[in-house]
Amino acid sequence: MWRLAIGSMIHSEVWLKVIAHSLDCIWFALYAAYAVIGFGLWKLKNWARKGVLAIAAIGAVLGVIVVLVFVRPVRMALSSFGCMLFYFGWIAWYLMRPRVRYAFGAWSRYSPAGEWIQPSGLSARKKLGIAVLVPASLVVLFVIPLFFAVGSIMRASDAYKLTMSTAQASPCVVNAIGSPLESGWMMTGSTQESSIEGSADLSIPVRGPKGRGSLEVQAKKLNGNWRIDSLVFSHGVVHFNIVPPESNQACQ
Repeated sequence: MWRLAIGSMIHSEVWLKVIAHSLDCIWFALYAAYAVIGFGLWKLKNWARKGVLAIAAIGAVLGVIVVLVFVRPVRMALSSFGCMLFYFGWIAWYLMRPRVRYAFGAWSRYSPAGEWIQPSGLSARKKLGIAVLVPASLVVLFVIPLFFAVGSIMRASDAYKLTMSTAQASPCVVNAIGSPLESGWMMTGSTQESSIEGSADLSIPVRGPKGRGSLEVQAKKLNGNWRIDSLVFSHGVVHFNIVPPESNQACQ
């Protein structure tokens, strides 16, 4: 996660590891703080409820700053922002609900006799609406932007560009599905890269004027240069190697 967020701005592998490990320490320290607050929540202490609300507010502000300054491309920033909005928004909404405040002793409505008025719970219709709204908001705010963001990052990588240019120059690919090639959206795999080294393992759906296929590529970056170790083109039930190359008869 840290490499994805700051890898494009820090080109030193040593500094990248130092900063990533430092952020890991801060991350786990926050988990420890959550454990203490969690004990207070278990005991229904209002300070714990306020603590979670404070963390949510601080986390939202810091998250927006980090996203705007560090996260690129823009689609990844939108996905990160949507994730924070979903996470902190639902926590704040839940902890500010009347019945939750009542349970923590933070409800201040009284009857004429001076007794606390217990707030009513959610109706069946509202419960159903929340049950639908929670996963729907997660998909809209996080999953969909993340899907497009990851695709954009992969398409911007040198490993992807090298793969597509190599496939475009292959007579086997051109004979099977035609030219020019276009990649589909359902790209999967992973890529890691610094200024010196990196690796990529991608599955890329491709299409041409005559049909569709897929590319399975494994590539490495050494001394700043990418090279393809393995590139397999699949078209229906036919599979053949582009790298290392097979004979031309293998793709007829």
